[in-house]
Amino acid sequence: MTPFGALDRRQLLLGALALGSAAALGGCAQEEPGADSPAPSESPSGDRTVDVLVIGGGIAGLAAAQHVVGSGRSCAVLEARDRVGGRIWTSGTWTDVPVDLGASWVHGTDGNPVYDEINRLGIPTTVFDVGSFEGAGSAEYYAADGSPLDADQIDARVAAVVAALERTAGDDGAGRVSLLAALDTLPAGLREQAREPEVVAALTDYAADFGATPADLALSALDEGDSYDGQQRVLPGGYGQLTQRLADELPVRLSTRVTAVSLRDRDHVVVEADSGQWRASKVIVTVPLGVLKSDAIRFDPPLPAPHATAIQRLGMGRYEKLVLLFDTAFWDDVDQIQVLGRPGEPFTGWYNLNRMAGRPALMSLSGGTAAAKADGLTLPQKTAAAADQLARIYGDRFRPPVDAQASNWWDDEFSRGSYSFTAVGSGESDREALAEPIDDRLWLAGEASHPTLHSTVHGGWLSGRAAAEQATS
Repeated sequence: MTPFGALDRRQLLLGALALGSAAALGGCAQEEPGADSPAPSESPSGDRTVDVLVIGGGIAGLAAAQHVVGSGRSCAVLEARDRVGGRIWTSGTWTDVPVDLGASWVHGTDGNPVYDEINRLGIPTTVFDVGSFEGAGSAEYYAADGSPLDADQIDARVAAVVAALERTAGDDGAGRVSLLAALDTLPAGLREQAREPEVVAALTDYAADFGATPADLALSALDEGDSYDGQQRVLPGGYGQLTQRLADELPVRLSTRVTAVSLRDRDHVVVEADSGQWRASKVIVTVPLGVLKSDAIRFDPPLPAPHATAIQRLGMGRYEKLVLLFDTAFWDDVDQIQVLGRPGEPFTGWYNLNRMAGRPALMSLSGGTAAAKADGLTLPQKTAAAADQLARIYGDRFRPPVDAQASNWWDDEFSRGSYSFTAVGSGESDREALAEPIDDRLWLAGEASHPTLHSTVHGGWLSGRAAAEQATS
């Protein structure tokens, strides 16, 4: 059973950049071009020159570079981190229980280009089908004091409220109304139902799946769909396998932070990096929306008004993971464990990694309000708060965790958030504007610039590929 019945990835109670286990990345991407990719040339001044320069080594940048290299153009990928993958990050801290602290779900397999690429590379996957239309995941619900709740009854009440909201989410003007404000427009009976503590908590978690609060999330977001048909899958060896294998085939330069992009030179786009200057005929920038919002990269001239406005309007979500490792699995043998009645509190929703990895670990997902409340807590403080919640549920069965890991995408200077969401006042037209070429020489790509599949790995892949196809046409 999944909360709200059969809903897509965006409408999971917990969902989004979740679940997974994975091995260490196993080293860095190649510092030299792959065998089939033309190498960057050195100009007399020492500047590096390529046909197409890709900024950012996440999934969008790797997809773009793969197409550029395949077209026979020279290419380089400049990545600020000392690893590839961006918000796909496989932690190898626990060698026997590896964990994905970033994206990890393959949201549908039918026609999904990321799943096709995973299969091309021969990377194993397994089904973890919680939250899809075809899934049959299981869940147990608890009140804040640890007492069991009737999951079917809560699902029915929440589903009725969400269904009523969805009926107006496609209306003109829905992008200017928040999910919170829309609750006041419901019929009287549903409006009262939406104020019940368990339903309030579930709706807060619903917005948190977008990385947003109910006050920030546009009602129109409920009309968005972002998954392919077919099973929801994860990579037992970690999503990092995909990005590393892609990078092994590409000319990636790690630990290379870009600070400025200039279109003033009519012959080349000039890119300033902390390791020197690069020149290219075309440039594709695939850094996350949060980095664009921070002005960490200076564009000269400034980005056109439609691009700048889109960056300002669209929301960058907060969504973090806490993974606890135990010596034994004492909890319910279900896919999800959810505490309701504490709206916006962190560490109230859990995925049972023991179900797919066979190791005693739980992953708590906190988005929106909950992520903000956990901000500033140390890892021991997060672990203690989460353990207290589990102890209230399981009593004498509870065993303390033996280790913990957590993400912190919001404070990461190279991401500044987890993924984009449709904030009040923004919409599909902003994402379309973001993807428009600038002077036919510069593209902004990444999940935030895909009009319908944003906040997903496949949305980032398709955006990077589309920009590369235009840049090489």
